[in-house]
Amino acid sequence: MSLAHQTTTNNKLAIEARNMHVYYGLFRAVKDISLQVKSHAITAFIGPSGCGKSTVLRSFNRMNDLIPSARVEGEILYHNQNIYDANVDPVEVRRRIGMVFQKPNPFPKTIYENVAWGARINGFKGNMDELVESSLQQAALWDEVKDKLNESGYSLSG
Repeated sequence: MSLAHQTTTNNKLAIEARNMHVYYGLFRAVKDISLQVKSHAITAFIGPSGCGKSTVLRSFNRMNDLIPSARVEGEILYHNQNIYDANVDPVEVRRRIGMVFQKPNPFPKTIYENVAWGARINGFKGNMDELVESSLQQAALWDEVKDKLNESGYSLSG
C-alpha cells in the first residue's frame, strides 16, 4: 500500500501521534507522546537539548528505521494512515514527510549526485546538467562548487 495524498483544509490533521514511545535498545528516549499537527500550519517543537525533539521528528518520517537499535511503539498517522503499518513503504513516507536537518547531511556521493539525487529517483527525464547548475545557482553555490562537482559532498563546508 502506498500513502494516499489528500487535499486538506486548515482544520484537518496532517500528522497525529498517539501514545508514541521511542527506544534505542533498552533506553526509552521518548515516553508516551500524543500530539496533533494540523495541515498547512506551522508547528514548532521547543525544548532543551536532548529532550527528544529530533527523535520525534525522525519518527514522523521513519528515519529511525535506519538505526538498528531504534523502535517506535504507539501510532503515528499521516492523513489517518498509520505510517508504521507493515504494508507502508518507508521510502514513500519520506517522500511525503521531509526533514530539514540542523546540520548539512550530504549523501556519500559527489556534489553533483547529491544535487541530482531527488530528481533522479523521481524519474526526471530532462537535462540533468542544466538542472544541477540551475539548482546550485538558485542556492547561490554555483560559483563556489562549479569546478568541484565530482568531489565528495562531504568536502563542502557547513
